[in-house]
Amino acid sequence: MQIDNYAEAIALTEKLEATVPFKVRAGKPLLKTMRERGEIVTPDQEFTVDLVKYSGDIGGINCGLVSDQNNKERYVVSITHLKIDPNHPLAAEVKAYQQRRIRMLKLQEQKGFAAEILASQLGRKRKKRSHGFGKERE
Repeated sequence: MQIDNYAEAIALTEKLEATVPFKVRAGKPLLKTMRERGEIVTPDQEFTVDLVKYSGDIGGINCGLVSDQNNKERYVVSITHLKIDPNHPLAAEVKAYQQRRIRMLKLQEQKGFAAEILASQLGRKRKKRSHGFGKERE
């Protein structure tokens, strides 16, 4: 099962690369990982993204994070684990990518016939609602 729409993911990656550097905050899974590694982080702590790359269906869009000049630790993390600044010009596109990718990953875990059908329907555009039996409203 394909997770990302390759063309859309590459296009978003290129757009994000053009806006580097930009600020993000860590999502809950990343905060948990950082705390387990002994780092002192808060949900409000901002990180600067200085690298954006696409790693295919396996990793999706990844971002290189820098927290401050004194910290030599560097994280490269999936954009699905980040919260982008709502004022960023691509915030809506990133949010849509994150939601779709997370949904597809959950479907992939389920497997089976129903998951395949749901996955195929996610890419389709919905039909406009008609006003009766083929009649247009006047």
